[in-house]
Amino acid sequence: MTQRLFRLSALLNESGLVEALRHPDKVQVAPVDHDVDLSGLDALIMDLNGRGAGDSAIDTKLVEPLHRSLRHLPEDITTDMRVWHWLCVVRYPELVWRRWRGLPPADPEEGFLKGQGHRPVPAGRFLGTPSINGQGRNTFARLFFAAERLIGPQAEDYGLVRRLFSSQELHLGISDREYGLLPPVNRVLTRELADLPDLKVRAGVRRLNALGGSLCLDLLEEDEITDLVREGLQEAAG
Repeated sequence: MTQRLFRLSALLNESGLVEALRHPDKVQVAPVDHDVDLSGLDALIMDLNGRGAGDSAIDTKLVEPLHRSLRHLPEDITTDMRVWHWLCVVRYPELVWRRWRGLPPADPEEGFLKGQGHRPVPAGRFLGTPSINGQGRNTFARLFFAAERLIGPQAEDYGLVRRLFSSQELHLGISDREYGLLPPVNRVLTRELADLPDLKVRAGVRRLNALGGSLCLDLLEEDEITDLVREGLQEAAG
């Protein structure tokens, strides 16, 4: 079932976020000239919200239906952060709260403050910027672009993407660095590091980051990148 996709009329900033979350019906939006089928995503999010799910396991459940719903869209739309702001602030804010806080606050302002047994939610989880770091913070954009880089818009096997999001340390390590834009690097790091303890993940990411200053990673084949990562892990262990 196709539906209209929307984006905010203007980028939302942190100073206007609380009011937007209090009154999402008053946020000015504009339709995007492409239809989407959000029915599968709607059903999953309704189920997650209804069961009170609230931890990192949400990512592995959400990434496939989200990517399938939006992967046909042109890049000028998927890179428009106003679309991701609409998804987080207007359409699915409860899911964002549950993912990062456990449950929605009584008032949005409370959700960004410490206390009441819940950790504060960074504003970037609702917002984010067009940079790789900003995309890596937005609750939905981070999932979508990880899938784009790991498997592309036509692939059907989401196993590798789910492995990436089983390691929050690895996803953060990739999304904070420029080489996170390189699909081969994403694939190698996920295959080699996703199942390892956080300390080894950090060692592998740091090793490749250090080598990136002297090597053109975008010119290397995947097997060459794999060798570099494995050598780094052996050095760290030895």
